[in-house]
Formats: sequence, structure tokens, C-alpha cells
Amino acid sequence: MAIKLYWCRGKGRDDPGQRNFGDYLSPLIVEMAARKPVEYAPIDKADMMAIGSIMNREQKAKRFFLPRRLHVWGSGTDAPERVFSARHHYHAVRGRLTREQIEAGAGLKGVAQGDPGLLADRWWAGRPKPAKRFTLGFIPHYVDQAAPIVGHVGALPGVKVIDVYWPVEEVLRAVQECHFIVSSSMHGLIVSDAFGVPNRRIAISRGKISDYKFADYYSAFGIDEPACLSPEDILARVDGEFGALVGACGRPGIEAIKDNLLTVFPSL
Repeated sequence: MAIKLYWCRGKGRDDPGQRNFGDYLSPLIVEMAARKPVEYAPIDKADMMAIGSIMNREQKAKRFFLPRRLHVWGSGTDAPERVFSARHHYHAVRGRLTREQIEAGAGLKGVAQGDPGLLADRWWAGRPKPAKRFTLGFIPHYVDQAAPIVGHVGALPGVKVIDVYWPVEEVLRAVQECHFIVSSSMHGLIVSDAFGVPNRRIAISRGKISDYKFADYYSAFGIDEPACLSPEDILARVDGEFGALVGACGRPGIEAIKDNLLTVFPSL
């Protein structure tokens, strides 16, 4: 029997060309971890939620006005001072900030941390490893796609602009083809970490994307979010030395986090 999984479909529910890869990564990773089929279900009929800043949707997990219990595996918060129900099965959450909100609301301790998007490399296993073809991959969040910086950076030598609306496999292949990644999409950074591609966040549309969810993601490694780049930072690198721009990219304990995510995956 298929796992009924909730994920954010957005406009992709009606238009396959607008499926944000970070959201649509969720069914692929869950299917790999579960080793059984996955099908979409609205939150009031779902068994599980996983990838995404979707923890606040748990309040709608009701049927016939009665609360339903969800299995939560790697979902995250997007704002401070949220409180979540104690009725759910919390197997893992994205980071320490989400875990603290779970502890405050549900009274739970020791919930595993980590975004399941970090398992993108495990999902890719068995496929050919792409050769490096580009110095820099630039992944603008969908709210940033019309920003002038996208065209300017895309015109620089050795740069590949990666569209978050491409199919998941195409995005993962493109990330691996790059020596470095700069992204305003959080899951652009997460899958880069999964494949060991040095990366750094760029802030383009301030106020349109939650900063809190980035801090939550990095908190799983016990580190603060690295300082964001600005569009001007990239345009100033006319010498193409993007490695110096990205800088150090340590993610302490990343392989242990990946292993633990699989260990705590629920039996459904």
C-alpha cells in the first residue's frame, strides 16, 4: 500500500512546468527511504509529511473535525514562536529551531534533526556521476527568477543558471556539474551539501523568503548560517574566482545526519 504523503505542490498541481524541485524532491526521497510507493494526499488525509517548511500545516491534519496523527520526518518551521501539537509522531525535524518548537509544544526530547533533502546523493546512487562542466551554478528561488541579477550572472563565463522548476533529476544533475553553487533557494543549498558541492546563499528578494528556515537548516549541523552574498558580490568577481566567494563550506557530521535520518524513518 502506498504511503499517503503531503507536500507543497503550489502551482505545480495544475502546471508541471511550475513544480518547485525542492518540494517535489519529497516524494522521491520518501519513496527511497520507505522502499514502497508514495502518493500525494492533502494534509487532512495524509499519513506523513517530510521535506519543506510545512510544519504549520499540521494544524489542518483533521478529519471530520477530529485531530489526525501525522508521521513527521524532516519537516521544518519558517518562523519563530510557533507551537506544534503533541499528537503527532515526530521522527525527525529539519533543525534545532524546529526541534525547540516541538519541545515547547509537544514536550518531546531528542527528536532527530536534518533535512531529508540531504539524502539526494543516496537517491542518485547507481546513476552515472556527471562530469564537472561549469565553474558556478546559480540557483535563484522562484520569486527571484525575474530579478535582473539572474540575467547578469548568467552571462558571466563559466556560469550555469539552474531553474528550480526543472524536473528534480535535471536539477540534481546540473548541481553536480558545477564546481561551486550560489543559491537563493534553500534546497539548492541543501542538495549541494548532499553532493559535497561548496555553496553559499545569496540574498536577492529580501523580505519575500523566510530567513528563519535557513537558520533552522544550518542549526542541525551546530553552526550559524554563513553570511549571505549580495548580487554585487557576484558581479564584482569579473575574474571568475567564484571559489574565493563561496569560501569554506564545512557541514559537521553531515554523513551521520544522513545515516540517522534513514535510521529513524518510520515503518508505515
